[in-house]
Amino acid sequence: MIVTVVDSYPRVSEDDQRLRRAIAEWEDGRISGDDLEKVAQEVTDTVIREQIQAGVDLLTDGQVRWDDPISYLAQKLSGIKRGGLLRWFDNNFYFRQPVIVGPLERSSPLLVDDWVKASRVADPVPVKPVLTGPFTFAIHCLDQYYHSLERLLEAVTLIWKEEITDLAHAGAPLIQINEPSVLFHPDKADLWKGALTQLVQDCRRPISLYTFFADPTSVWDDLMSLPFFLMGLDFCSGEENRTATLLQDWSDDKTIGCGIMDARNIRAEPVDDLARTIESLAHKVGDTIHVNPNCGLELLPRSDARKKLEHLSRAVQLVIGSK
Repeated sequence: MIVTVVDSYPRVSEDDQRLRRAIAEWEDGRISGDDLEKVAQEVTDTVIREQIQAGVDLLTDGQVRWDDPISYLAQKLSGIKRGGLLRWFDNNFYFRQPVIVGPLERSSPLLVDDWVKASRVADPVPVKPVLTGPFTFAIHCLDQYYHSLERLLEAVTLIWKEEITDLAHAGAPLIQINEPSVLFHPDKADLWKGALTQLVQDCRRPISLYTFFADPTSVWDDLMSLPFFLMGLDFCSGEENRTATLLQDWSDDKTIGCGIMDARNIRAEPVDDLARTIESLAHKVGDTIHVNPNCGLELLPRSDARKKLEHLSRAVQLVIGSK
């Protein structure tokens, strides 16, 4: 049983406003881009250490440099200009919509440098790079060039495949793709299934696929047919989340990522409750599972995020100790 996180970790807290101040100073021209990067790395180091102290076994870099799940990647590609603000699913959180104005091209890796820096700090605890999936990225763009979601998705998938190859060559132990949008587009399943299948072909590292913000009932068969090493599912979102009921048909050839901690609620779930949930899930799918929040932690205060991770880690240890 591995305790992990989905992607983001709170970048600021009541007593750590370094990054917020640095961004404001950079926007005003009072510090250089190199100075801003230095602060971003300092904060990344802090959130990595906090994850380790909270008992997380498989880390991320906290996505400290990311304004949102879309813009950080979009700004590194040519053929894109910044658009207006759009709401990120049903969260009180907004992102800059990429406007596609020319052919998409990647002149250098998107995440490799971030992953290498984070891995050096976290060593020997492993760090997984996390990439917003090609379908989720493409469907949130305003396309003024390809004039076809299929053609745009094909272009994004080819670039993402290059990135995955570079991450694998750099030594990433596990590469994670986040695709929340597939849950909301069962009508486009043939499109996103083709893109995601192409994405993982010939990769020399295990790749996980995480979905969240809804249960996967509407796309279950399509999702389970995808050739991913691990499938991350949301057990919290929605008034009547049905994810647990779907596990009777869980495939033995896949590992599961169990999003059993609500990352959009500051309440820290009791350790005993989490432990009972983990035991119930392990009974259905086996002990080889990743246990994690249901989505990124950026929407929480940092102190609450850390407390919730501590509870999750203690719950896993409680279950392991009872076996």
